[in-house]
Amino acid sequence: MTSTQTREDPSLYPVLIEHEARYSDLDPSRRIGRDALVRWFEDARVAVERDAFGADLVARLQSRVRLLLAAVRVDVIAPLRVAGNYRIGIGVSHIGASSFAYRYAVFAGHECVATGESVSVHCDVPAPPAADGDHPRDGTEPSPLPDVVRGALATIQVSAPAPTRPDRGDARLVRENYPFRVDVRTRFGDLDTNRHVNNVALAGWYLDGLAELHQDVLGYPTGGPLDGLSPSSLAVQYRDQVHYPGIYQLRVGVLELDEDTVRYACGLFDGPRCIGLAEAEGRHHAPGQDGDPVRLAEALAPFRMRNL
Repeated sequence: MTSTQTREDPSLYPVLIEHEARYSDLDPSRRIGRDALVRWFEDARVAVERDAFGADLVARLQSRVRLLLAAVRVDVIAPLRVAGNYRIGIGVSHIGASSFAYRYAVFAGHECVATGESVSVHCDVPAPPAADGDHPRDGTEPSPLPDVVRGALATIQVSAPAPTRPDRGDARLVRENYPFRVDVRTRFGDLDTNRHVNNVALAGWYLDGLAELHQDVLGYPTGGPLDGLSPSSLAVQYRDQVHYPGIYQLRVGVLELDEDTVRYACGLFDGPRCIGLAEAEGRHHAPGQDGDPVRLAEALAPFRMRNL
């Protein structure tokens, strides 16, 4: 059980939001896609901040600051289908000096079918560009949370561990340490109101990169890779903003292989500079079109990360 799977009862969440699944949320397996869940979490954040902060405070904040997403994680516990109604539980799990974190759970009835967490950073606009790559750029840098925002967040706080920032090491920031490469061109439709590529679109890029790797080891079957190879968990760290127009390198490598599962590392690069990181975990075997199991552990082994 991961840290995002510890709160499984709707009563533990101060806010529950009804959410109807849409046909466009489905992936090829006819289940709700991981990137769709990232969008659901974004919708829940926006709704909570609008209600907790109030329209006047939101308008004043938007003129002076940005709330930028620094990280998001989603864990799928059970299949989510388009039929049926869902509720998203959301609460603030941590309030820091300039950032705060949410905890999420998706319920079908009283059954928890997915969990997640995210970290948002409060940034002044404008400000000098960042020099170390550890906080948002584009004229923004972290600034203390206003007391009025702290007070609003405290009203929906839950008892939960503070999210931890994983120490992935400098090797993850080196482009050549990832064996598999996919080039990605930004689209105008990927931009959000901050005029950079939206976090949901970026989460989709990492999932696309994994699908490309699966395609490569399967031999590029028509219709894409096997449904059972989709990761059950995805954790994304947004290190810098991604712009339009632009062409970026998405790199993928294998971190661990055991009897049933594989853990992947992903990096997004603007030239040699790392602007995003992700990890994902899923199975490396799945039923083929003829029903017989297809096992990819041996085929994935040559894609292990280098120099870790």
